[in-house]
Amino acid sequence: MIYLISFLGLILGYVTASKTKEELIQGKKYFNILASLILTALIIFLTTKIFYIGIEFFIFLLIGITLNYFIKKAYLFFGLALIISNELVLNLMIFIFGLAYGTLEYIKFKKINYKLILINLVLFIFPIVLLAKKTMIFDNVLIAFIIGGLLFEIFNINSRFKKEKRTSRSR
Repeated sequence: MIYLISFLGLILGYVTASKTKEELIQGKKYFNILASLILTALIIFLTTKIFYIGIEFFIFLLIGITLNYFIKKAYLFFGLALIISNELVLNLMIFIFGLAYGTLEYIKFKKINYKLILINLVLFIFPIVLLAKKTMIFDNVLIAFIIGGLLFEIFNINSRFKKEKRTSRSR
């Protein structure tokens, strides 16, 4: 199933990072930038699928932002995005995001975080299994929800993996 191939990027990001520990510190900034750029590209891609913007759009945009504020997992929104548009470019962007994100998580935890991978997998597959057979009448509100979640994820990526600055006191 192509959904799982796009999720495989997260696992490969962890594995690659575990094998290239020496280069991780220099590349952390670039992985952070890559993850943010991919999220921005996903948002732009999804906005091309919108055919009407009304008050519901902005309500669900705020709901998406609020939900991601609490769960802080982009893979829920990726699963929803694949329901809207299961195009190869979307799968590829999710795969590349997973490579960068898995690497950043490895840098942060200094190990492969199996619990986080499992949580992301469940959040990724849950909407696909739940909504895959149904026709979506309210695609615009679902897209707004996804965009809201991904917008907050860009902020979350930048703050979560921000380089810790050392402070020194001089007297």
